[in-house]
Amino acid sequence: MPVSPPLGLVAALDIGTAKTACIIARADAQGHIRVVGSAARASKGMRNGAIIDIDAAGHCAGAVVEAAETMARESVDRVIVNLSSGNLCSKHHQVTLPLSSRAIGTNELNQALGQSRAEMPAQGREVLHFLPLGYGVDGNRGIHDPRGLFGQTLTLDTIAVTCQDSASRTLRTAIGRAHLEAQQVVASAFAAGLAVLHPDERELGITVIDMGAGSTNIGVFYDHELIFCDSLPVGGAHVTHDIAQGLSTPMTYAERLKTLHGSCLAAASDERDMLDIQPLSDDGEGDATQAPRALLVRIIQARVEEILELAQARIARSGAARFSGGAVVLTGGASQLHGLRELAGQMLDKRIRIGRPAGIAGLADMADNPAFAGVVGLALFARRQRAGFPATGGSGGERNGMFDRVAGWLKGLR
Repeated sequence: MPVSPPLGLVAALDIGTAKTACIIARADAQGHIRVVGSAARASKGMRNGAIIDIDAAGHCAGAVVEAAETMARESVDRVIVNLSSGNLCSKHHQVTLPLSSRAIGTNELNQALGQSRAEMPAQGREVLHFLPLGYGVDGNRGIHDPRGLFGQTLTLDTIAVTCQDSASRTLRTAIGRAHLEAQQVVASAFAAGLAVLHPDERELGITVIDMGAGSTNIGVFYDHELIFCDSLPVGGAHVTHDIAQGLSTPMTYAERLKTLHGSCLAAASDERDMLDIQPLSDDGEGDATQAPRALLVRIIQARVEEILELAQARIARSGAARFSGGAVVLTGGASQLHGLRELAGQMLDKRIRIGRPAGIAGLADMADNPAFAGVVGLALFARRQRAGFPATGGSGGERNGMFDRVAGWLKGLR
């Protein structure tokens, strides 16, 4: 059964490697939502998108939610929360049911959905989003609503986004330490896509790459639905680590170098521009050294190229590339690296834009910062539920165009 959010109030919690953010928003009768409270702070107990210290992560989440409650002058006990770890992936499935002599009705559709959900592999994995893609009757595809038809067999194709159930349990336990309940766990790529993609993009086909500090999440949207999802345990923090290691400088100084002087693309002046490098020293009294900016750029570019190559390979291997459209939207905190849009355009041979969150009133400074795409998308996910979308993410109303093209892809994957 779908879980409905508290009437009028939405609480979204984004627990990332670098930061934990919360927004509390109020929805009106028309489904419009406005932020009434927000807060963010540096994360604790996180690494590569995963929780490594339940108490620290839970305490941080509780403090951020409490700060947002104070601003909103509201109290919440349930939140919609994201997940970026746990080997997130999408998997397709097909079921075929024999039919009786009577016309297909809602009971038959529910039976097909129930059987498909029950047959999803349960070996240590949890289904976060269950997305019905389309129906067929006696082999005839392209049927968006088979009710009222007669036939011998009913076929249903679905896609499920799953994660290791240990990751989901750990996340829910950490939130429980803050006396909160995870009302819904949402794949980070799904949330980011809702926040930064235009409706036309989601309809015609688009790829979103959400580059966080500890992980990179990939989503392909087509005909308004998420049809592919994957995650990589590498992100902006790994770029910082590479800089610290390559230049023998502390992590905090490496982050500063990345932010102030870093780029993904070389410039003609990089060999001449010298940067002061703070040395690794226990007493902090070591002599500063210098290195050309070109060395910093080479370090950054190597890691970013690896991330983009991995994302491209995952999409190509899945077969979803044919639905991914001619553009890629980069979002997340690490997407703000100078030169990333240009480098991604060269490597992926697609139009590239940086996605900033939209769709909610009252975002203030968050609206221009890709780092907040996840938390905004979580609130928009709640709006989907209010509009009648299942909590698992599927729309319940399938479309001919999508089924015609996607069903063939699914058949080829079996």
